[in-house]
Amino acid sequence: MGNVPSLTRTSGALDSFVAELGNDTVYERSLGSARFLKTVKCRHRNGYLVVKIFIKPDPGLSLRKYQRRLKIEREALADIPNVYGYQAFVETDKAGYIIRQWVASNLYDRISTRPFLSTIEKKWISFQILNALRDARNRKVSHGDVKSENILVTSWNWVYVSDFASYKPTFLPLDDPSDFSFFFDTSGRRSCYIAPERFYTASENPDISAKKSRLATEDGEGRRDGKVTEAMDCFSVGCVIAELFMEGKPLFTLSELFKYREGELKLDAQLAPVEEQSVRDLITQMVAIDPLARPSFDSLLHTSRGTVFPECFYSFLHNYVYSVNELNVPALFSATPVPSATPTGAVASAHKPSSHVGTSASVLNGDSTSDPLPSDSDHRMERIWADYESVEPYLVNEQVEETVMDVKVDYTPQILSSRPFHDVLPVELNIPNRESKLHSAWSAQKRAAAEDGPALVILSLVCANIRNCYLPSSKVRALDVFLALCAHLTDEAKLDRMVPYIVDLLQDDAAIVRASALRTLMQVLMLVTVITPSNAAIFPEYIIPAISHLVRDPEVLVRCMYAQIIVPLADTAVRYLEMGQALKAHGTYKLSPDAQEYDEAHFEVSYDSSMSDLQNSIQEHLATLLVDPSSVVKRAVLHNISSLCIFLGRQKTNDVLLSHMITYLNDRDWLLRYAFFDSIVDVAACAGGRSLEEYILPLMIQALSDVEETVVAKVLASLTNLCELGLFQKMRIWELMSATLGFLYHPNIWIRQGAAAFIASAAKHLPASDVWCILYPSLKHFLRSDVREVDEKSLLLAMKPPLTRQVFDAAVQWAMKADKTQFWRSHRSAKVESPRESMATVRQSASVSSRARSEEDEAQLTKLQQLGMTSVEEAKLMAMRDYILKLARAISSFASRVSVEVESDALKTTSTVELQKLGVVPQTVFLRAPESEGRSSRLSSNRTSSDFIVRSPGTPRTTRTLSIDQGPTSAGAPFEDLRRRLAIINNSGSSLAVPGSREPRSPLPHPLSIDPNAAPAPTSPELPQILDRPSSPAESTVSTTNSSALRAMHRFPISGDGQKAAPAVGSSKASATGLLEAHAQIRSEGSQSPSGRSSPVSVADTVRGQEKSRVPSVLPISTYDGQEAGISNLLEHLYLDNNRDLQNDFGPRVHEGPVRRRNAARHTSFMPRDGQSRRLEASLIAHFNSHSDAVTGLAVSPDHMFFVSSSDDKTVKVWDTARLERNVTSKPRHTYNQHHARVKCVCMLEGVHCFASAAEDGSLHVVRVHVSQSGQLPKYNKLQVVREHRMESPGEFITSMVHYSTDAASNLVFATTHSVISILDLRTMRTLQRMENPRHHGPITCICLDRKRAWVICGTSAGVLSLWDIRFGILIKSWKVGLAHRGRSGRVHQCLVHPTKGKGKWVVVAMETPQSAVETASHTVLEVWDIEKTTLVETLSVRTARSSADPIEEPKEVSVDEAELSPAAAIAALVRARQESGSLDSGTRRAGILGPDPSYSDAPLPPSPDVRAIVAGAEFGGHNVLHRAHIAEPDGKSGGRSSARGFLITGSEDCKLRFWDLGRPERSVILSGMEGDHDKPSYKYVLHHPFSNNPSFDSHIMHVSVIRDASGVASSYVETWPSPLSNQSNRPPQRLSLINHNQQNLLKGHQDTITAIACIDSPLRGGLVTGDRAGVIKVWRVEASDAA
Repeated sequence: MGNVPSLTRTSGALDSFVAELGNDTVYERSLGSARFLKTVKCRHRNGYLVVKIFIKPDPGLSLRKYQRRLKIEREALADIPNVYGYQAFVETDKAGYIIRQWVASNLYDRISTRPFLSTIEKKWISFQILNALRDARNRKVSHGDVKSENILVTSWNWVYVSDFASYKPTFLPLDDPSDFSFFFDTSGRRSCYIAPERFYTASENPDISAKKSRLATEDGEGRRDGKVTEAMDCFSVGCVIAELFMEGKPLFTLSELFKYREGELKLDAQLAPVEEQSVRDLITQMVAIDPLARPSFDSLLHTSRGTVFPECFYSFLHNYVYSVNELNVPALFSATPVPSATPTGAVASAHKPSSHVGTSASVLNGDSTSDPLPSDSDHRMERIWADYESVEPYLVNEQVEETVMDVKVDYTPQILSSRPFHDVLPVELNIPNRESKLHSAWSAQKRAAAEDGPALVILSLVCANIRNCYLPSSKVRALDVFLALCAHLTDEAKLDRMVPYIVDLLQDDAAIVRASALRTLMQVLMLVTVITPSNAAIFPEYIIPAISHLVRDPEVLVRCMYAQIIVPLADTAVRYLEMGQALKAHGTYKLSPDAQEYDEAHFEVSYDSSMSDLQNSIQEHLATLLVDPSSVVKRAVLHNISSLCIFLGRQKTNDVLLSHMITYLNDRDWLLRYAFFDSIVDVAACAGGRSLEEYILPLMIQALSDVEETVVAKVLASLTNLCELGLFQKMRIWELMSATLGFLYHPNIWIRQGAAAFIASAAKHLPASDVWCILYPSLKHFLRSDVREVDEKSLLLAMKPPLTRQVFDAAVQWAMKADKTQFWRSHRSAKVESPRESMATVRQSASVSSRARSEEDEAQLTKLQQLGMTSVEEAKLMAMRDYILKLARAISSFASRVSVEVESDALKTTSTVELQKLGVVPQTVFLRAPESEGRSSRLSSNRTSSDFIVRSPGTPRTTRTLSIDQGPTSAGAPFEDLRRRLAIINNSGSSLAVPGSREPRSPLPHPLSIDPNAAPAPTSPELPQILDRPSSPAESTVSTTNSSALRAMHRFPISGDGQKAAPAVGSSKASATGLLEAHAQIRSEGSQSPSGRSSPVSVADTVRGQEKSRVPSVLPISTYDGQEAGISNLLEHLYLDNNRDLQNDFGPRVHEGPVRRRNAARHTSFMPRDGQSRRLEASLIAHFNSHSDAVTGLAVSPDHMFFVSSSDDKTVKVWDTARLERNVTSKPRHTYNQHHARVKCVCMLEGVHCFASAAEDGSLHVVRVHVSQSGQLPKYNKLQVVREHRMESPGEFITSMVHYSTDAASNLVFATTHSVISILDLRTMRTLQRMENPRHHGPITCICLDRKRAWVICGTSAGVLSLWDIRFGILIKSWKVGLAHRGRSGRVHQCLVHPTKGKGKWVVVAMETPQSAVETASHTVLEVWDIEKTTLVETLSVRTARSSADPIEEPKEVSVDEAELSPAAAIAALVRARQESGSLDSGTRRAGILGPDPSYSDAPLPPSPDVRAIVAGAEFGGHNVLHRAHIAEPDGKSGGRSSARGFLITGSEDCKLRFWDLGRPERSVILSGMEGDHDKPSYKYVLHHPFSNNPSFDSHIMHVSVIRDASGVASSYVETWPSPLSNQSNRPPQRLSLINHNQQNLLKGHQDTITAIACIDSPLRGGLVTGDRAGVIKVWRVEASDAA
């Protein structure tokens, strides 16, 4: 492959060879005409590649040895900074390939590319080449083919030596140049860089010749013919450096090298173009003919340190530039042969590719679809900016001899009197740890370097990266670095190297970058003091055209910046023009010789015409800025106006500047008016006396009554300045005097000082006689004493005190009503006065005239006197009368003017942002009209029609089948006509757009329009199955004349005008039934992201056990089709707020509490008011057994009109209370059977006729009961499902729920078996809050909500109560209940807030008791806990005793068991409890009911009195039964002494219904479930006493809770049963009497565990509904009867 050229070369089409590399690599073009290795440029998805192809002469040829050698070399050279080896080698049958990344330019190209290399850059490149080859030699690798084409140069002048050629022959025959041409002359230029000793002849070098022939005859494939020595490479590098310094002329061609080898060619002549002697010496050393005379690379670098190459290259620059480039490169090459990319283009940033830098050019320029991360350039820029302070010391040139140029026109711009917060120039630099002033900028000595230094290297690094930066901040920082570098660069470098990059940034996307670039550009141009002839026309030809587009920039910031730099722009442009003129005058400005043949005068542009062109272009920009819509920009133009006036000249100042400026006085922005008067002095001075007299002065006098006092003060200051400049004639001064004297009484001190200054200034310019004879008599009225001379200081000292602000403001208000008054009109005559007369008038007006005052005036004067106006003050008011009247008129006209608010004000105030002012173009979005109420329409208002087909298994499809005619068939032409007619009759607000109808004006699909491509409609046989349900009252006709749709439209104007065609309307008689679904999933069609609201998956969307992907909604709620979540959310809220049908879903609000009907039977003998002991009795009035399985819940409607019961038989039944009284039926009004699993709980929605029910399959349905009161009995219509929700995880279902409403939401709080408490907003079906109770506490069995909705308590199956703060979703604490049983209690059955005590912080808990409660005869059934202190405060217990006089066990103090914190602790506790219960006798009786008598030991266990259901209230039979744990506030003392009572009704496992009177325990009674009359229990209240030392104990009220530090029982209600042994006769009862007795009681009481209780107070007071485990529901009436 390398020793003998095989000239029989099969060079087929190169792209076919490239194709073998795979599909990723595409042939682009061939590079060069080499014959040995064909070099091509290829395109890869990560960037461009260079592929060198060796076409095998023989397919059997193996290149393995070469490959191995190249690999070794690659690894050796891997981490050398300036070396760039090959990245991959591939061998196929046809060819071998060497692959590396493509770099845009090599040294040969760079030498001839602008900007041409300066001396320091040539040295920098030479230094890097020497470094690279020294490092390679240290790794024992030689190059063998160093030439300018093999040295790659990046855009920041970093050098990579590449294409190491170990496979090329070392020695070439001298007599046969074909080998040289074949292997080395790839460019065809015949330039030769090969050391002379590499050419051999058979006679002179027989050993080389012999070795060559030996390798050729044997199979020496892959073996080398000799080593390339360091001296050989040194010669080649010398030739390259010489070519670099000789501007691209090669040092030797092949023939010249042969001559040089023979000593026939002298070097001095060849090296003459190289100017520096030290460089010439270096090259001479390197290309010495004798190899031994050539130094090594190491010694070369050593000897050149500080002579040829500056010291900073060694000590700092090389390492620094390398480290900046290799910023985030972990390894040199990725393992794959796929090189990563670099930005391509004329200037490529070919840093070493890292394995992950896949930033293609498009990404860096920000074209990619997603915003890229900061690019590598951003990181580099950041680094340079941060390091700049430490870099700068190395940039100062060490030895600088000041070269005296033959022409140096040094125009130092005058240092402006800079106002630091107003001027943008000189720029303040933001560079870390560096003085922010451009200190070098304005110091005359060091404004530029005399010659290019190392700063140029840093500049090229910054320039290369600035264009690929992505972040605006990086670009702004780069601009700061540019400015900081200016002091170290020559003026030519600034203009040629830096300015083009800054101009490029003027097109940037970010306004901050454009503004900074503009400011930096201006600053750089100002720093230049010397220009070259080529840059003389830089302003008119380059700068001004480049910045002209910024005058109309969309951003105020940029236009404002332009306005601020337009003055320095004009000055600098003139300066450059003059410098160019000076160069011409000096004769330096000669055209190049080839242009001489044209007429030279044709190119000479005169100074005057250049100047006028410049003025015209600046004037054009200025005119645009002067009429800018933003007042900020106008103020910026006015900022430094004097130079501009000089630049434009008097004529243009009047025509352009003044004519535009005058309009500013009408602007509402007072800051602009202020800026006008700030700058008017300069303009007036330039515009001349006539403009001042005719235009400016009348405006200034008018402005003295400006509504903004700051402006008035500025006008006075400007008048003073103009007066001092002597621009006023004497008559004008008198006129101004009369206008300003009154200001000496003005309440504003600035105005008073301004007036005094003006009067003093005017007095200086008037003859003394005028001052003392005319001015002083008027002036002395305003002074407390005479003054010696009229100057500012004495006037201020002698002035009378001003009018007070209150009086002044009141006077202005009065003057604004001046139509009814004589006071303000009478005092000035209409005749035109001369200035002197006007002065006299001022004098007279100070005397008060009381004639000609209307009643209104008198009233107003009285009002002013009340504000503190004395007669002295009144004189002051007279003196200011003229001003006040003008001010009042100005204020009135200002207020009546159309207010176009300035955007600077809009930004200062924080009121609502008005988008029009910010220039935002609003997009009109139409919300769709809501549908009519008439259909059961809102029918899954956001579900695709195909969604109706997917059902959870077991759902009868009839219940939700869509039965509107579908498909195109129903949309014939006759229907359209009919529709149109119907629409006109109905004047309808909604249209039923059936697909296929040809209506051009309906862009929105109607909610019920069904996609014709969806599933086919159900066939007609299915329809009758639907119709057996009660149909809707309106029979589904779509007629919305009175519907909510129209109401909503009036609220939110969507309706069009009457001119448009009326929309079509159709109707269908078939009932469309279905489930209403939340409006929360409303999403625009096709949008994948949900809007801001998420909602739980509905039943239609979930097939149990697996999630079905959700179909996006077919119904967009608006025409907005963007992807912005915030906007979608806003539109959704708007839609929901304006379509309050959401509330209408739940029906109208109903009365809370029972409605008393006149004809209802009143049971007055209810609770006795007197003290006699009348016991309560319960009489059964209804017995329903329509449920076939256990009743799981009862709920009563808010107005007690009906109650609902849920059951394990999968149904919820609705029972009417009115029919109870008449006892007319034992059937429910409705049975709801849409749950397909056991219904576990039910609750009523607050304030509406709706209930929520939840079943074991995880479903939750909210159902509306349509009931209307007509006549005696209410009429019940259909049940309607209005909401539906499903638990997300399989197996999870709701065990308990409670509902409450707020203004904003309808909240359902529910708890599940997976220990999750959620709050769901039923209007929108959004989950507002989700709280996860610790799983190891067990599934949640019940919840109890605070009356104020601040907290919720949940009880679990493991007997743990947890207290949650639902406002913040925080678990506050958890503890175990069942202290009486040593914490071994089972599940918590129910929990509710104590009806009367504890201020809402006590809860009553019913829990299961353990089977092994053998320790005590007493059985605790309820515990009352103070949740705030986690203390047990009361217990309710049942005991058996031989006599009621038996001592009751004192309540013991027991410590509270905190619930286990970790799951592990919970498991351990469970195991422990299991072991303990196993060790006890498994047949242990439940003593405590039966007593310890051994004779009864074999008896079966009787049912325990464990409470399964509780209801509580403050007064039984009254209005304040607490059905919901939060209706009545406990603190109200509404019903006299009875309000402090309270009761509990409990249903227990022993089938007993107990009434506990908490106020008078002895009145407690068993309502149902007594065996016989002879063994009634007795009730007692026991108080735990050892607390006398506790100050909060109140001894005389028995049932006040006692709060202790120790946790323990405070008091106990005890029910005592007589023991069977205490009976008189021990004989067992007779069987017959037992049977009789049981038959009597069989239907009376419950025969199974009571599982649910509710109170109803209509139609009967004291009604009670109970349900049991057998499915029986009983209704009782409880009333008082005389005790036996």
